[in-house]
Amino acid sequence: MTNKTDKEFLKISDMVAKLGVTRTQFWKMRKAGEVPPPVIKNPQMWLATKVMEFYENRASAGK
Repeated sequence: MTNKTDKEFLKISDMVAKLGVTRTQFWKMRKAGEVPPPVIKNPQMWLATKVMEFYENRASAGK
């Protein structure tokens, strides 16, 4: 059974809001590898589940 968040895509504005950063800070984070790459290149969009996995993996690696 699929969940609604399985297909939820995040735009740049969504990513900025979720991370609580400015667009400039977001692009600096992206360049530094602190943000996962987008799953759609044009327009750039992120799959919500992939973003959650990325940060969960980073959190567990930091333990």
